[in-house]
Amino acid sequence: MQLIKIKKLIYLFSKFSLVGVFMTFLSLATGYVFLEIFHTPLFITYVLNNLVMIFISYQLNRIFTFKVKHRAVSMVLYYFVYATGILLGMLLLWLFKYLLPFRNFILTLCVLPFTMASNFILSKLVFDKVSIKG
Repeated sequence: MQLIKIKKLIYLFSKFSLVGVFMTFLSLATGYVFLEIFHTPLFITYVLNNLVMIFISYQLNRIFTFKVKHRAVSMVLYYFVYATGILLGMLLLWLFKYLLPFRNFILTLCVLPFTMASNFILSKLVFDKVSIKG
């Protein structure tokens, strides 16, 4: 029984990771365009880019990964999960900008492992506890 739960978790994590890889590349591409080509402000760009990507990520994970129906409460909680990730990312950006001599775009890469781990754990809780299967 425990092995089945572990396999299911690995399966969900792999699907979540596929969505995450796609969203990461999309987010990095848009971040690069805005930060390096249009020279938009770091923190405003970071927040706005993340807000749009969260909506797309919610839809993809809801349909592809967890196979649940849309519920307003799950979307609100999903934004809360990612808002937590954004705050963590901004805190790390501030810290890394102070400590590391990298360009802004590279600094955004440095926060990814931390925000990805936080987002998976909390997203799974949201979809497991709030959403309706089907």
